[in-house]
Amino acid sequence: MNSPSPCRLLIVDDHQMLTQSLAALLASEADLRVVGLLASGAELLAWLPPHTAAPAADVLLLDLHLPPPDGFTLLPQLAQQWPQLRVLVFSTLATPEVIAKVQAAGARGFVPKSADAGQLLAAIRSVAAGHLAFPASAAVSGPEAGSLTRLHRLSAREREIIRLICEGHTTREIAQLLSLSDFTVSTHRRNILHKLELHNVAALTQFARDYGL
Repeated sequence: MNSPSPCRLLIVDDHQMLTQSLAALLASEADLRVVGLLASGAELLAWLPPHTAAPAADVLLLDLHLPPPDGFTLLPQLAQQWPQLRVLVFSTLATPEVIAKVQAAGARGFVPKSADAGQLLAAIRSVAAGHLAFPASAAVSGPEAGSLTRLHRLSAREREIIRLICEGHTTREIAQLLSLSDFTVSTHRRNILHKLELHNVAALTQFARDYGL
């Protein structure tokens, strides 16, 4: 019986010594394979294929502080154009506010750079398996948790339509921009409001501003 293919891991961090150390650590893990070490947001975007194609990586280990575009800027674009690429943020910015922000933007997990190797490996494997991997100490509760849960219901296409709605485009204009029918766009709009439990475009626009969509 063939063993499962290793998880393909792409690392984006501008600290070369750190990325080389991570690559050495991961080289000893049979179920993980590093497919690239990149040092900037621009290098990542150049490495990724056109958004109609699947990237040659399963998990992206992403720092937030990068030569532009930085991790905060990249996250919404990655969620929209390459939703199959699971992003695990690896950063020194480990405040609850930052963790909530990256989760809202589409990250599947967060590991502080103060974590030990075991914690990092566990998070990578969890995200690769399709789970979320956020620190328990930074868990969001109450209304904020409900909003984040609703955010993860959105597809990449729905996030794209939200962005266009917030830019002020009409249903017909969105249909033309995305090469869709008016009916399809109208259906997406209804589904978006239903998934986010909102009642009108004004509430949707405010929600999108609050969560960086």
